Amino acid sequence: MTAIRISGRRGLVGQTLRDMAAVLGRRPCGEPGETVIGHSSALRTSVFLGVGGELCVEALMDVSMIPPAWRPFHLVWLALMIDLCVAFSAVTRRHPHRLTARTLRIRAGLYDELLLPLSRVVTVRREFVSAKGRGVRPVPGSSGSVLCTVAGTAELTLELDEPVELRLADGSSLTAERLHLSADHPVTAHRELFRAVRALRADGS
Repeated sequence: MTAIRISGRRGLVGQTLRDMAAVLGRRPCGEPGETVIGHSSALRTSVFLGVGGELCVEALMDVSMIPPAWRPFHLVWLALMIDLCVAFSAVTRRHPHRLTARTLRIRAGLYDELLLPLSRVVTVRREFVSAKGRGVRPVPGSSGSVLCTVAGTAELTLELDEPVELRLADGSSLTAERLHLSADHPVTAHRELFRAVRALRADGS
């Protein structure tokens, strides 16, 4: 059984700051020759709406309820909320799934990712799957099914040619026969993944 290690949980503060700078500088997310597959736009929208509503409430509290002596501390709290929201947006936007002719780099959680050889993929199909939690986790009631998402749902399923052992950062492992991924545009993502898998098999690699 092939083992694939989940990576990406080192230097979180530095990585987040680099992601924020890259978003402000509008640098591309992928390398030349890669197909970028976004995966968290709905979650970012929900976060923006939630934080925006909270900021409106907090602003009303600032002018009507909070004593003047406490307002500087309240403004610091508002600034922290905005910074955390921007940081979350940067981290999810700057790390999409990245497809090449031979590999798929899957964003498996907020900071985690795994590199899957396309030669291991038998087929790709559209399928809606959901499970509680975030990151890499099994799908309840479905043996061999593993969700690799930042949010709680997935729209794409990759069927593997044989079980793969996913080694998590905490030392535990999961056996995956199929991987479930999220995508902002499932139709386009399915088409690109299916095309890449078919081309690789036709090439005989």
